Amino acid sequence: MNHEAIRMVYPNVQTIDDTEGCFDFDGNKVEIDTDVVNEKEIEIRAAEPMRLLRQERNRKIAETDWWVLPDRTASQEQKDYRQALRDLPSTASPKIENGHLTNVTWPTKPN
Repeated sequence: MNHEAIRMVYPNVQTIDDTEGCFDFDGNKVEIDTDVVNEKEIEIRAAEPMRLLRQERNRKIAETDWWVLPDRTASQEQKDYRQALRDLPSTASPKIENGHLTNVTWPTKPN
């Protein structure tokens, strides 16, 4: 079972042992509803492409933060690029194929 899903469904779980089970902070065994955990795991997998998109998008925005420092004037192309990056979560439908993020058209970074 997915440990992340267990911890999301059961935040009181401290220890997960694939053989012995799950235990809370006091060492008490926590009974796990596998159907609920499996549903959460499906939810996590479905959200993963968007999580990866946001992670890469945030990295690209951070690379260009210096463009908008108070002592600089960003060009319109630079502003448009940053805005296009911020808009990606609402305009893209990312997928994961062979472990890689796909189905995203990244804006072209201006010179």
